[in-house]
Amino acid sequence: MKISRYETAGLKCIEVAPDNAEGRDLPLIVCLHGRGDWGESYVDIAPALSETAYRFVFPTGSLALPGAMFEWFRLEAMNLGPGAAKARVQIMALLDELGRRYNTPASRTILGGFSQGGMMTLDAGLRYPQKLAGLFALSCFMVADAPFNWSNPTPNGYYGNDRGDLGSTLATAAMLKTPVFLAHGTYDPVVPLMAGRATRDLLQKAGVAVEYYEFPGAHQISMDELAKIKEFLAKNLTG
Repeated sequence: MKISRYETAGLKCIEVAPDNAEGRDLPLIVCLHGRGDWGESYVDIAPALSETAYRFVFPTGSLALPGAMFEWFRLEAMNLGPGAAKARVQIMALLDELGRRYNTPASRTILGGFSQGGMMTLDAGLRYPQKLAGLFALSCFMVADAPFNWSNPTPNGYYGNDRGDLGSTLATAAMLKTPVFLAHGTYDPVVPLMAGRATRDLLQKAGVAVEYYEFPGAHQISMDELAKIKEFLAKNLTG
């Protein structure tokens, strides 16, 4: 596979594509890293999913952390909503720019991410003005405009206290039939499993098409997850 690097929408990006990708109409997979990481760490995901069928782009978040690592929004307050809303603007702009760069419509684009990148996948992907082919969000939860208690993430209280547009966002996603893939490790010490289950329940209750999987692991991307994502991509990027 061929690797190239460039900057667009104010973000450094790594493209991983088949050697013969030039001029081909390939579906686009955009994958967002977790907090304290960068796009470079994720390039091995591409061949694990397919060496020939897709074009992958791994952007790096714009907010620097010590150790030359990055994040999408700051964890400086109990309410993550305002920070996620700022990052959402940048990720939507990225999707717009990539669509133009590769002449790939939203209907042939899948957005995915891990941990904080998974949060931003749901936050931006479910609000994107065009229907995307699908979203995959790993080891994360749906961000609401309300305080989040990491030690006791009671789902009803968190989502019930949303002061933003979560309700209308999910209603639109359900109407568009946006497919969503969620997965979470049963021993995750960073993002509680309860938060992942609460996100599943929230989306299902709103009528969003959700595939949900749990795997015996911690805060990580497992080979079992990648196998399930591979199936998800094939199912939603046909034609």
